Parts: sequence; structure tokens; C-alpha cells
Amino acid sequence: MKKTDEDFVSTVGVLESVFTKYESVWSTNPIFSAKIVQFRALSPLIMQTAAGAKIITRGASDDKTDAAFAACDLAADLARRASIYALENINLETHDQLRASRGMLSQMPDKDLSARLHDLYNRMVALGEPLAPYVTPEELEKLQKLIDAYDKITSRPRELIIERRIFNQTFPEQRNEMRKIYYKLDSLISFFKGTEFEQAYRNARRIVRSSARKPKKKDEEKEKTK
Repeated sequence: MKKTDEDFVSTVGVLESVFTKYESVWSTNPIFSAKIVQFRALSPLIMQTAAGAKIITRGASDDKTDAAFAACDLAADLARRASIYALENINLETHDQLRASRGMLSQMPDKDLSARLHDLYNRMVALGEPLAPYVTPEELEKLQKLIDAYDKITSRPRELIIERRIFNQTFPEQRNEMRKIYYKLDSLISFFKGTEFEQAYRNARRIVRSSARKPKKKDEEKEKTK
């Protein structure tokens, strides 16, 4: 989120605190109270959207990288051993199909890597019990679990990116709706002119207004030359 959007969200939180503290004041006015109802219906949605817009995908991406490395590392080791078994049993086609290096596997896109890992696993399983001296059933079971873990986590970063994008697309619409409420509240706050509530409300509103009026570079340069 942009800094101005973060300030806008911050103002929503501050205003909620102000409305809670001075509820005994504004609740006596039915017109103003109706606008507070609108504000309180929208403010939790804005807070939820703001939290969603800050979703971080880096951790999920790192987890995917770790899962891929673990699966590729074991698959390459087992497949090479299995390829020697195939070679010694005059099965050159299977030997060639089982030749896989860590480097080659690690360069594959997610979808292709998953397919290749499953292919290597299935070819080794198809060799049956005679493969056991080269690759044990326990090792194959471990590989299967690593492949399953990789498949499960592969889609997570993409899902998080889509989820964050949805939140970012939702926020501008909610912000515009809240601005309409602010417009009415700013005009109606004069019902409470001269009260602590009015001053607290105006102070809270200044948070977002001041952040929205950042001086332009030209204005900053003019100030320096004065």
C-alpha cells in the first residue's frame, strides 16, 4: 500500500477511538448518529482489506524453494542408482530415462518439475523388488513424501499473490465510499461546535489531510531559495 493509503487507514482507526470516547456526546444527535452507523459498517472492512493488502509472499516462496531442493536432491540420488541397476540388467531405455541431475531438475518450471519427479518415482517403483539393493522401499517412500510436499506448496505463493491483488483492487472502492461519509461528517460536525468532541474529530481528520498534501519538488526548491 502507498503511504497515503496507510495514513488513510490510520485515520479510520483514530476516528473510531474518538467516536467511542465521545459516544455520549454525538449519540444525542440522530442525524450525526446515522452517519456513525455508516462509518462503523465500513471501517472494519477497510481494516480487513488493509491487512490483506500487506500479505507477504516471500516466506511462501522460500518454502517452495526448500521443498523443491529436498525433492530434487533425493530424486537425483535415487534415480542415478536406479539407472545403474537398469544398465546392469540390459535395460538401456530405462537407464536413459532415469538419468537426472540436480542441476537439470532445479532449472525446470514448477509444473514440469512436478511431472518429472513423479515420472522418476514411478519408473523406480515399476522396477519392483529387485531394485531394493540399489534403492530401498524406505527411500522411495521418503521421496514420495517429498514430492507430495512440493506439490502441495507449489501453488501457495501464487495463491497469496492473487489474494493480495484482490485486496488491492478492493481498497480504492472502499476508500471512496469512506470519503463520502467523511464529507458528510465534516459538514455535520458543526452540531458540536466548541466541544472537545469537535476538536478531537478535526484533529483526527488532519492526519490524512496533511499526509495528502506533500509539497512538490518545485515547491521545496522555492522554499530553499527563500
